[in-house]
Amino acid sequence: MLLHLLAFTGVTTAQFFDTTGGFRPFGPGYNHGAYPQDFNVVGPALEAVHDSQSAPTGLAVDTALNLYLTYPRNFGQTPNNVVICTDFNNEKPWPSAEIQNCTTGQDPTTCFLNVQNVVLDSIGQLWIVDSGIPYYDAVAGMNQAIYGGAKIMSFNQTTSELLRTYTVPQALLAHGTNINDLRINNTLGTNGYAFITDESTNSSILAINLDDGSTVRRLFNTSVVRADDKYVGSYDGNLIYGWNGTKKSFLSTGADGIALASGNFYYGVLASRRFYYVSQSLVVNTSVSDAEVLAAVQFPGQCASEQAGFTADDRGRVYILASEQNAIYYVDTAYPVNETVNGVSGNSTGLIPAEDYVVKTLVRNGMIQHADSAAILDGYLYFCTNQLELGPSRQYNNTDNRKGPFRSFRVWIGRGPAV
Repeated sequence: MLLHLLAFTGVTTAQFFDTTGGFRPFGPGYNHGAYPQDFNVVGPALEAVHDSQSAPTGLAVDTALNLYLTYPRNFGQTPNNVVICTDFNNEKPWPSAEIQNCTTGQDPTTCFLNVQNVVLDSIGQLWIVDSGIPYYDAVAGMNQAIYGGAKIMSFNQTTSELLRTYTVPQALLAHGTNINDLRINNTLGTNGYAFITDESTNSSILAINLDDGSTVRRLFNTSVVRADDKYVGSYDGNLIYGWNGTKKSFLSTGADGIALASGNFYYGVLASRRFYYVSQSLVVNTSVSDAEVLAAVQFPGQCASEQAGFTADDRGRVYILASEQNAIYYVDTAYPVNETVNGVSGNSTGLIPAEDYVVKTLVRNGMIQHADSAAILDGYLYFCTNQLELGPSRQYNNTDNRKGPFRSFRVWIGRGPAV
């Protein structure tokens, strides 16, 4: 009997290990995901740079490497809307304590209502984008911005002096406009342009002429900015719906993250797995019709995750914060690249056509719990996390399942910010 078992074991061993294409045992070294701890960590190590007690959505880094965060009022009031981090755990209101909260009767162009993001431009100015939606309306789902409250503001990064305020025109606040993210091109036109996403259900993209303050809205209520019909996302393995108490809905967040690279405006539709780009010059050219702008939008394909923030570096690489995958993706938009794709050598020059885009993973890590906004400086990519999908509007009976502290990180990329 023993001899028989040994002989059988020998045959089995030969079948497992010696036969080409034969079966392999299930276990570490042979199979992906053999154990729970085999969650695949991709890319370089994360370096923590700040812990927040509240959940931030916006992040910027100035040229002196100061870190700024925004604490929006989408789920309730926050004492400070924008802060500068003074050390790993501490912050102070920025640019001042007085500007953080509009008081009754105050001109909403002069104070913060609901700042979503803070960004640094290429000439050393810090900008904020304020949705203008008061916290009590945001919590109630009444996303109607106040005229004068929906605005962008520029500040001197050294003195914190307010330089200029640009308000979204009253006519463009119809249909629940909800401005969410912002990028600045200081070189386009006479004095530059601000590009903004409107993440409302109808959605659109806006461009503000920084010379005269005029604003144009593009792609309003079109398929390239609207959420997928009945979209359901995934977060840490759980499906995510919208909730009002026990009433279920589907997420409908439209165009959200922005990056400016290679002369284009890149953006993602949050409640989808789609991202797009369109020429910046075309967007701001008021002699071009909305239909012509829509026809020029490029769709490189889906990217396997809903996306929050975008950013770009000085070599045309766009970074996509992929919340469903606990990851940050990237896609190269200009040659040279490391691979031949569709018969085109990576050593080519010029811009890469949309059909040749290949989205890749920069970093994936269980600590990346909904990366929301990112910035590049001094060779590092900085980003904040906020566990957005665990917030009350996305949890049954509006339970807030987020657990702080909420950590911001940086990861080495060896590149500078897009100019």
